[in-house]
Amino acid sequence: MENISTTPPPCRHHTLRVLVLDQGPGLWGAQQYLLRLLPLLAEAGVELTLACPPELEQYEHWRSRGLPVIPLALPVSRSIRANGRISARRLVSEIGRSAAMPKAVARTAVDGGFDIVLANSHWTHLDAAIASRIGGPPTVLTLHETTIPGVGRRMRDVAVRAAEHTIAVSESVADTVGRGVRRRVSVIPNGVDTERFAPADAARRRSVRAELGVPDDRRIVLAATRLDPTKHIEDLVTLAEQLGDSVSVLIAGTTSVHADYERDVRAQAAHLPMERLRFLGARTDVDRLLCAADLFVHTGLVEGMPLGVVEAQSAGVPVIAYEAAGVREAVLDGRTGLVVAPRDTAGLIDAGRHILGSPVVHDDFALAARQHVVERHRLTDQAVANARLLRSVHRSATGSRPTGVGAM
Repeated sequence: MENISTTPPPCRHHTLRVLVLDQGPGLWGAQQYLLRLLPLLAEAGVELTLACPPELEQYEHWRSRGLPVIPLALPVSRSIRANGRISARRLVSEIGRSAAMPKAVARTAVDGGFDIVLANSHWTHLDAAIASRIGGPPTVLTLHETTIPGVGRRMRDVAVRAAEHTIAVSESVADTVGRGVRRRVSVIPNGVDTERFAPADAARRRSVRAELGVPDDRRIVLAATRLDPTKHIEDLVTLAEQLGDSVSVLIAGTTSVHADYERDVRAQAAHLPMERLRFLGARTDVDRLLCAADLFVHTGLVEGMPLGVVEAQSAGVPVIAYEAAGVREAVLDGRTGLVVAPRDTAGLIDAGRHILGSPVVHDDFALAARQHVVERHRLTDQAVANARLLRSVHRSATGSRPTGVGAM
């Protein structure tokens, strides 16, 4: 299952019903990607239904738009550590949760008549995989990012071994699983809608810039990111300080659960005028913001394949980014953008100056960026690959499996 064809799937006899598990607290990359795949998978005969805690933003987002969603009390926050160390009390608590949740998942999937369970977030992986083994439908995991070596990575390997199959969003993420289970992982890179994220004409570029209050003679560096510690927003502040008066750094996004960190970063940037650095808050129009941008920057380090860098390149915007999992697969270093060593702010500044300082270099990067995404990261191709894999797993797993929830 390593080589996933993008040829349209053959005719199907029935719709494949997939129960998606997610306990992410916001509508971030993994959740947005799922929403973008939803209509394309439906066209391929794969129907997604989200199961998540009803208090989450994504639950209300699906419900209010008439998308299929059911409440399921998945734990929103899980950890076996306290003050950076493994806690015996939390370990016991999580073991208890891990005993109860798979039964709830299996029961929900069987009662709802679902064909497959798709675990879309880290803390749902093991629950879903065990649910499959106790009589629930076959399970597929999606790995959106790397994990820190240690207990978390070992738990992921256990989940990958127990699940029927696993999708990783990059080779880098796939290679973080153990050698013994790597063959159970297929790579389907993140993709974007190349019509929505497309290079803007001069009129639209001027219009968006006017809305943002940025004159035509200033260069715009855009970041679209969570304001979380792993995204190193403080390095964006340093970038804004050093790129000069002719550059505006715009940061679109808000924090997930790190309000103190967001407050501290904003305080660090308070001395800079709005012309140099501006926090735009949560935005749902990144595609429009990219119409006005000259450069996209990504400083996150806990990644799988950052959607933002793919979206930017699709819009014909060159990228500078710290090296993290999936970044070198998404960004062709020296052709579509520049990849910088993690936390190398001097390198980040030099990369920005190199691309912004030469119209010829900038335009060459922009053209190559768009071509790269059209060839390798079209969402339509990724949707076909996902649909084919899910159907293949379903056929293979249900040929010899009993139905119904056992031992419950």
